[in-house]
Amino acid sequence: MGSMHIKKLVIVASALVVFTAACGGQSAEEALLEEIMESSGEDIGDLDINLDEDGEGFSISVEGEDGEDVSISGSGDDETFEMTVEGEDGEVMTFGGGEVPDDLTVPVPGGGEVTATFSSESDVTVALMYPQNEFDSLVSFYDDALNPDSDDVQRNESTFSGDDGTTRSVFWNASEGGWQVSVTDCYGLEGELDSVCVNIYEQK
Repeated sequence: MGSMHIKKLVIVASALVVFTAACGGQSAEEALLEEIMESSGEDIGDLDINLDEDGEGFSISVEGEDGEDVSISGSGDDETFEMTVEGEDGEVMTFGGGEVPDDLTVPVPGGGEVTATFSSESDVTVALMYPQNEFDSLVSFYDDALNPDSDDVQRNESTFSGDDGTTRSVFWNASEGGWQVSVTDCYGLEGELDSVCVNIYEQK
């Protein structure tokens, strides 16, 4: 199963959570499956939904028509919600939390909150969020760690001003591919432009 397929299933999972909560769980499976097949474009052969009794957790098993299996689980409320998607070929994607993947070699500054991760046989991605006042220190960290003066590294920066304020972005990437890092002003959990997002992508 390719990484694009599992990423598409995250959208399916989100729809499933909403519909399951609204329709009352197992009794809604038939309606859910019909909605998924109409809106997601995924070929789904079988679907199994289980909700925790307290309503704060769920697990979903999805079987594609070609026999591939994906398991989706989640828990928490609006502020602490986490979702994990696992493919049968070892792909793992998390949203709303998780840990920095062990196989990531690009350094990660301490103190960040992991908001999403993806790991497969070929690549790994992690997204983290920091307080906005750490923007300059994060840029300095990666300027030191990634050696942007080297011919092997490209560095770009940009600034955009909008109604909510100024968004600064700094990007580093290996000249021959292999990894990318970005530090960008971003919207935090409260919907304000008050955080810094660090995104790291690395090929294995």
